[in-house]
Amino acid sequence: MREFFSGRRGRLFLAAVAVLTGIMIFSARSGGLQTLPEKLLSALLYPFQLLSQEVSDSFTEFAGVFFDARENYEENIRLREEITHLREQLIAYQSLENENERLREMLEIRQEDPQLQLTDAQVIARTPDNFQSFTIDRGSMDGISLYDPVMTADGLVGYIGELGSVTARVVTILSPECNVGAVSSDTGDSGNVTGDLTLSKDGLTRMELIARDAQLQSGSLLVTAGLSGSFPEGILIGTVKTVELEENGISLWATVEPSADISGATAVFVVTDYPGKDGEETDEPSGLQEESSIPAVGHGE
Repeated sequence: MREFFSGRRGRLFLAAVAVLTGIMIFSARSGGLQTLPEKLLSALLYPFQLLSQEVSDSFTEFAGVFFDARENYEENIRLREEITHLREQLIAYQSLENENERLREMLEIRQEDPQLQLTDAQVIARTPDNFQSFTIDRGSMDGISLYDPVMTADGLVGYIGELGSVTARVVTILSPECNVGAVSSDTGDSGNVTGDLTLSKDGLTRMELIARDAQLQSGSLLVTAGLSGSFPEGILIGTVKTVELEENGISLWATVEPSADISGATAVFVVTDYPGKDGEETDEPSGLQEESSIPAVGHGE
């Protein structure tokens, strides 16, 4: 140690300590006013103070962004969970609304004809054809039979053309496979409603085998005649658009706009039982059965 202080480095160190001590004593006596050496030292240290402050500010800003990002992330998770919950509630609400609407429609149909036995069904798939056939989520396990009529609260849709245990395919009145005995509710004129390829592209069907002297006209409403038992009597089919003479000149034919929204239907009713089903006799035979005689073409009346 003595060798250090006796050497050149030791003497320089002692000189530096002495200078600093003198500066401190002078500063204390000067009442806090900076001396020239202090000003020089402050000037030398100023760039480093600025750099230190910038580093500190940058770190503080980075830390703030990090913590804000964390808070935003947690808030996003909470909002997503809330949106999912609200979406589930909306789906449940819409499902309940749809069910209530079906029940109201079923009640309306039963009020018009209490003897109809109905099973509600959902449309689960559509066939890409011109006749807008579709599949429903009901089958034989639900009490449905082949050829059971299918309808909505607005009118006739068609019949069960293919039957499985839990699903069934509906053939619509736009298809030539479907034949329905029909009668005009205002004129009493009768005929057979069946599908037509050209008309089906416009969502229309046709009525044929109409007597040449019939009074049927545009705007006439058509309902099921209920003659053979394939369809209940009095179910609305549609509205006559035009009436024309057949090429053979013997009878008339008419274009018909279905009352039911066949292409947009999402739920339907299958008529599983009704008076006169499968040609069974009823206690009160309908006057229509006595007045009309319509030849059956394919399935239908």
